[in-house]
Amino acid sequence: MAIDFQRHIARQYGDRLSPGISPSGDVAVSGGRALADALDGVSDLIPLPFLSAFVNIAIKVLEACEEATAIEEDLMDLQERVYDLMLLVVNTVPVNRRVSIALQDKVRRLQSILDNILLDVGKIKAQKKWLLLFFHNLNKDRVDRCVGRLTGALEQFTVRSLFLAVLSVLIFSQVVSHLHVEDVLDKIRAEHSAFAAQLNRIEDAVNRTTQPHTAPSAYPRQDMPPTARRLFGRESLIDEIASLLTNESTSRVCITGAGGMGKTSVALAVAESPIIKRNFNKDRIFWIPCVEARSSDLLRRILYAQLRVTAETHDTLDALLDELDAIKDRRLLLLDNFETPWLSGQDRDKVGHILSRLAALPHIALLVTMTSSFTPGDIEWQHRPLAPLEPAAARDAFKAKYRDAADGHALAEGEGELDKFLASIGHLPLAITLTAACGGRLKASPADLLRDWRIAGIGIMSGHETLSMDETIRVSIERGVVRSNPEALTLLAILSMLPAGTTGNNLRWWAPSFTSPSPALQTLRTAALIEQDEGAFSTARIFIRPTIQSYMSQQNRISTEIRDLVYDACFKFVLDHKSIPDDRKFKDDLEALATEETNIQRLLMDVDVHNLQSNAIDALIAFGFYQSWTRPSTHLASRALKALLTFRRNSSDLSDPRAAARRVAEAHRCLGRNLFALDRYGKAYKYFEEASRLFQSLPDLALAGECAMDSLRMWRFMKRAGNDELESRVQEAQANLSHDRNDRYHVARGLLGFGEFLWWRKRRTEAIQPLYEASKIFEDLNCSASAAQSLHYLARTYARLEELSKALLVSRDALAKAEECGETGLLCSALKITAIYLMASEAYDDALPSITQALAASRSVGYPNGIAQSLELMAYNCAARMDLSGARIAYEGARAHFAKRGSARIGSRGVARCAENVEKLRQLPELNQDSFANLTKPVPWY
Repeated sequence: MAIDFQRHIARQYGDRLSPGISPSGDVAVSGGRALADALDGVSDLIPLPFLSAFVNIAIKVLEACEEATAIEEDLMDLQERVYDLMLLVVNTVPVNRRVSIALQDKVRRLQSILDNILLDVGKIKAQKKWLLLFFHNLNKDRVDRCVGRLTGALEQFTVRSLFLAVLSVLIFSQVVSHLHVEDVLDKIRAEHSAFAAQLNRIEDAVNRTTQPHTAPSAYPRQDMPPTARRLFGRESLIDEIASLLTNESTSRVCITGAGGMGKTSVALAVAESPIIKRNFNKDRIFWIPCVEARSSDLLRRILYAQLRVTAETHDTLDALLDELDAIKDRRLLLLDNFETPWLSGQDRDKVGHILSRLAALPHIALLVTMTSSFTPGDIEWQHRPLAPLEPAAARDAFKAKYRDAADGHALAEGEGELDKFLASIGHLPLAITLTAACGGRLKASPADLLRDWRIAGIGIMSGHETLSMDETIRVSIERGVVRSNPEALTLLAILSMLPAGTTGNNLRWWAPSFTSPSPALQTLRTAALIEQDEGAFSTARIFIRPTIQSYMSQQNRISTEIRDLVYDACFKFVLDHKSIPDDRKFKDDLEALATEETNIQRLLMDVDVHNLQSNAIDALIAFGFYQSWTRPSTHLASRALKALLTFRRNSSDLSDPRAAARRVAEAHRCLGRNLFALDRYGKAYKYFEEASRLFQSLPDLALAGECAMDSLRMWRFMKRAGNDELESRVQEAQANLSHDRNDRYHVARGLLGFGEFLWWRKRRTEAIQPLYEASKIFEDLNCSASAAQSLHYLARTYARLEELSKALLVSRDALAKAEECGETGLLCSALKITAIYLMASEAYDDALPSITQALAASRSVGYPNGIAQSLELMAYNCAARMDLSGARIAYEGARAHFAKRGSARIGSRGVARCAENVEKLRQLPELNQDSFANLTKPVPWY
C-alpha cells in the first residue's frame, strides 16, 4: 500500500518554517538533511530513485552554498531558493501512484541544473576572500546565471502546491517589481500561515507516520465489508460458528475451503449474527483483511492498523498484545483471507508465532478464513471446512441472483435443466453468483448457460476483476507454497484431465514418474486446489472441482508432454485390465475399470481419430467390450471402427495388414455386442455377420465361429423363421469353433451354441446333451461365464420339459456361476429365471429378492429389456401376494419400458400384455385367487 509521503515528511521539516519567515542557511541545510532521511526511511515502501537522487544533489548544493557563504554572502539567497525548490518538487511528486515519464523528466532536468550550479558554487568556494576586496562583482554574474537557470526550469515545472506561490514570489520578484514589497511579504506570510495551520490539523496523523514501521499510514484502517443479503444453505452453519465463538473454550474457529466457496461471506454473516451481537460490543468486533499481508511484518502492520493500536515500534506484537490484554472485554478478530500470509510468504513460522500469541489470549475470539484444506498453526481449532451448496440451496441461490439481475423477472424454465447446469459447475457459490448474474442480464435459460459452459468453461463466469472465477483460481495456483513444488503443478495438470478424479491406488497409473505423490498431494490440498474424500487413501477419491478443471484446460496451461503422458496412461490402464468374462481376473478387471470409467470415457472420446496409434485403437475396442458387459453404448465402438476404416482407406503403408484387419474385425464384433445389449438386434446382426466374414478371411476360425453364433442369436431374437440353411450355418459355426479338438474351451463354446439352437428349435430333449457336456467342460476349465450360460439354457430346457424341481436346482447353479463371473447381463438372466421357477412353485416371498436384485442390476447397466421384464415379474409377484396397488404401479412401469422398445416384437407384445393386466386390475376393488389366476403370465415364463 502507498503512504501519503508529503504528510510523512511534513513533520520532518514543517516545524523549521515559522509563518512568514524564510529559512536561514543552517535551517535550510538541516531541513534538507531531515528530508533526505525521510526519503531514505520509506525507500522500501516507495521506490522513487529519481526523487532521491534529486534531493541528494540539492542537499549538496545547500552544503556547498553554506561553505562558500564566507566568500560570497549573496549565496545565502540562492541557498534559500534551492531549499524551497527541493520542498516544492517533493511536495509535487505523487508518490502514492505511478509517476508519469514526463514528470520524471522534468525532475531530472532540474537535477541537471542543480549539478551545474554545484559546479559554479564549487568555483566560488575555491576563491580567496581577499579577491572580493578588489573585485566586488566577481561572482555576481555567476550567481545570476544560477538563478536564471532555476527560473527557466521552473517555467516548465507546473505545480498546484501552495509552495508554488511562495517560491514564485521568492524567485520571480524581479519580474513583479511593480508590486510593493509590503504586499509581497504579506502574501508570503499569509500563505505560510495557511500552510502552518494545515500542518497543525494533521499533526496527530503525521506523528504516527514518522515511525519506521508505521501501519496506519501504510495500511489505512478498512471498514468491514457489508454482508450478503442472504446466504442460501449456510444458515445453520452460521449459527453454529457464532455459538462456538461465544464460548471461550471453543472460540478458535477456522473456515477453510476452495476459492469461491463463500468463506468470507459466511464469516461476515457470523460477525453480523444476532448471537455475536448479544455477546460482543460492536466496537469489539474487528475485521482484519489479510489479502495483502504477504509477510509477518506486513501482517503486524495490518493488525496495528485494524485494531487501532499505536506504538513507538511495530517490530513486535508486544504493544498490541499489551493493549488487548489490558482490558478483559471479549473481542472478536476476523482474520480474513489468511492464506496470503500463511501460504504466500517465506516466513510461515513467524506468521504462526503471531497467530499463536493472539490465540493465547483467552478473551480474544478468533475467526479465520483461508483457502486451504488444513488449519494454520498448532492451535486447537474448531475446523469447519466449507463444502459446495446442497442442490436445493444452490437452486434457490441461483434463482434469487437471476431475479435480481433480470430486474425482477423470475427464471421461467423447469428445474431439470437448472439442476444439470448447477451440477456441471459443482454447486460452487461464486460460480452460481456469477453465472446467475450473467444469465439474468441476458435472460438466458439454464440450457443456454449449460451449452456455453461446455464451450467456454469459466469464461462465462466473468465479473469484477477481484470477483471472477479466473482470478480466484489464478491466485490460488500462484501461491508460494504451490510454486515452490514443481511436482505439485505437474500433478495438478494431470488431475485436471481426470473429470472424476482418481483413487490413491490408481494415482500410480496416471503419474508413473512420481516416486511418491504424497508431497505434491499435500501441497495441492494445502492450497485447496484438490479435494479428497474421507476414508483410506488407497480407495478415497482425489478430485478437482469443475471450475479448476476448466481453468486448467484453457490457454495451453496443460503442456503437450503432460497430455501425452495422461493419454498413454489411459491406454495402458485399459489394456492392462482387458479380459473376457471367462477369464479368472475378469471380475477384478471390471471393478478396476469401473473406478476410472468416467475418466477413460472422456479421454477416449477426446483423442484425435485421424491420428490414432495402435495402442489407442486397441484401448478403444477393449473399453467398448467392457461397456457391452456393464453399460452398453455405441459411441466408443463406433469411434474405433470409424478410425480404423479411415486409416485403412487413407494409408498406403500398412506394415502389418493382418493386424489391421484383425482390429477391424474386433471393432465390428465390439459394436455388434453393444447393439445386442441395447436390444437393437437387426443392426447387431449385420456387424456380427461382417465380423465373422473378416475373421474367416484372416483366418481365425474360432472367432469366426463365435461371431457366427452371435449373428444366429440375433436371428432368433428377431423371430425370423427357421429353415434348413440356418441349421447348416449353426453346424458350420460349431465346426469352426471345434476345428482344433485340443482347444477344449472353443469345443465347449461350439456345444453351447448348438445346444442353444436346439432349444430354440424346440428340440429340447436333444439340447440336454450338448448343454450338459458344455457345462462340465467349462466347470473343469473354471470358466464361470460360459458355465452360467450353459446352465441357464439347461434349466430352461428342464422347465419346458415340465421338470420344474430340476429346473430350479440348475437355475440356482447358473446364478452362482453368474455371481462368480461378475457379468451383469448373465446375472440378470439367472436372477429372472430363478424368480420365475420359484413363483411357478408358488414360493412368491422367496422369489421377491431375486426380482428386486434383477431390477436393480438391469437398471445399473441400462438394459431396456431387462428392466421391462423385471418390472413385469415384480407386478405379477405383487398380485400373487394380493398387493393390488403394487401390482398396478409395477405393470404401468413395465408397460412404459416395453414401449421404449419401439416396434420390436418383444416390446409390442409386452406393452399389450401389461396393458391388458392393468385394465383387469383397474376394475377390481381387491385381489383374490380367482382374479390373480385371470392375469396373463409374464413372458418368458418357462
